[in-house]
Amino acid sequence: MKLLDMSAAICSSASSATSIAVVVWFLCTSVVLGADPGSDWEVLHRGLYVWNTLSFQGKLYATTLSSHEILQLYPPPRQESLENSVVVAHAPYFADRLHSDFLLVESGGRMLLVIRHPAPGTKEMDWSGLAVFRLYEVHLSSQRCKIIPVNTLVDRSLFLSGDRCLSVSARDLPTLSSNSIYFNLPFDPIVLHSLGTGLSERLAESCKIHDGKDRIRPSVRPFTMADHLMTYCHTPEWSKGLMFHEYQHIPESFKELIKNIRAQDVQVRIPRIG
Repeated sequence: MKLLDMSAAICSSASSATSIAVVVWFLCTSVVLGADPGSDWEVLHRGLYVWNTLSFQGKLYATTLSSHEILQLYPPPRQESLENSVVVAHAPYFADRLHSDFLLVESGGRMLLVIRHPAPGTKEMDWSGLAVFRLYEVHLSSQRCKIIPVNTLVDRSLFLSGDRCLSVSARDLPTLSSNSIYFNLPFDPIVLHSLGTGLSERLAESCKIHDGKDRIRPSVRPFTMADHLMTYCHTPEWSKGLMFHEYQHIPESFKELIKNIRAQDVQVRIPRIG
């Protein structure tokens, strides 16, 4: 595991109303760490393989790699609480969790759950075809959390990734398509899906700078707003100053770039947690 395969989120501190807390987790590990102001890092959760997170109303929520549950990662439950008290809601069970993405995003002040799964007729785990989306609003204010279907985003556009999801106003950014979802597939870095028509369009076909082995063209500039927002949602590329649609995959022939990335990785140090 690379050390920089780490994700972090900032929340309102449970110990101080005027401070923040930092929560971190690592790819392919089942431990979530946290630190409040003036305190050392501590283990908040064990046995959770975090997939996607959302900071919402001062708390941190997450989906995992293996369940239909929506969890509250921070503030953590009190020690005397039951282990499953971190579960705040359950996603609809129509989707096979192993072959679907469960993503959380804040949109217009609401928490949305987006479920993405392969289009009908495709094989399991075959993302070569396009995807189908179902959206739900997660109501947390009631005693019993409600999951309500959402049929339209109106003037909003969603950008989806396991690292980070984003909702923006297409009215304020007219180059974007409203009531639409921007996402990626293994070999398609930017795909646009219209919730109104149900149709999808690959946007990066003419902008690929390599064929998987060698460079085939220089960067196609200027980059679009969709290029920048999709990169922002993919932390590994964004943190390195790379555009996601160009470097979703880095060929072995890009030796100098790979060397620079590895040199950056080894500079990170994280203290050992007892």
